[in-house]
Amino acid sequence: MTVFRGALLFFLFQSIALGQTQATSAPSPDWTPAAVLRMLVEHRQGSVRFSEQKFIGVLDTPLLSAGTLTFRPPDYLEKHTTAPRDERMTIEGDKLTYTRQGQTYTLNLAEHPEATAYANSIRGLLNGNAELLRKSYVLKLSGDRAHWVLLLLPTDPHIQSLIKSISVNGSGDQLQTIEYDQANGDRSIMTLLPAIPTSP
Repeated sequence: MTVFRGALLFFLFQSIALGQTQATSAPSPDWTPAAVLRMLVEHRQGSVRFSEQKFIGVLDTPLLSAGTLTFRPPDYLEKHTTAPRDERMTIEGDKLTYTRQGQTYTLNLAEHPEATAYANSIRGLLNGNAELLRKSYVLKLSGDRAHWVLLLLPTDPHIQSLIKSISVNGSGDQLQTIEYDQANGDRSIMTLLPAIPTSP
């Protein structure tokens, strides 16, 4: 289950990461977590590059990785890690698949309450559905359109057992970094790079 926990954490935190930059403006009364979620969803791209640092308590230096994130509506997500080694994690519907070194593992999300809690969160992020997210998180927005931080604090016991908080940082409709603190003290920071150009 450890492998799938890591995969589920990824999909939860990066499913709203496919965005592009637009002009920024001063905050207004409608500048809310729901507005940020709608903005990110409306301007997401098919694929973006990422770099990631994972800080693990038993290691002196962070683990570094890089690759691409891909989303295809309505519910297909893929994290393809290309460095330091080739790994691929996908989720489609209720099926999660993880492939590494020629070995493939699958998980039926519907058979695991913990995984189902994550799947519902994923769908809330993909659909820009703040109300669905509020069933599992407290959402707190700070900053303005030039630089904002959306903080997710889990209230769902299944998520609380793994996650302390999620911090989503962005500018305009571009998601820049996603930082999450795990309940065990480990931490991860993912930086989103410019969108991958589509073929003409």
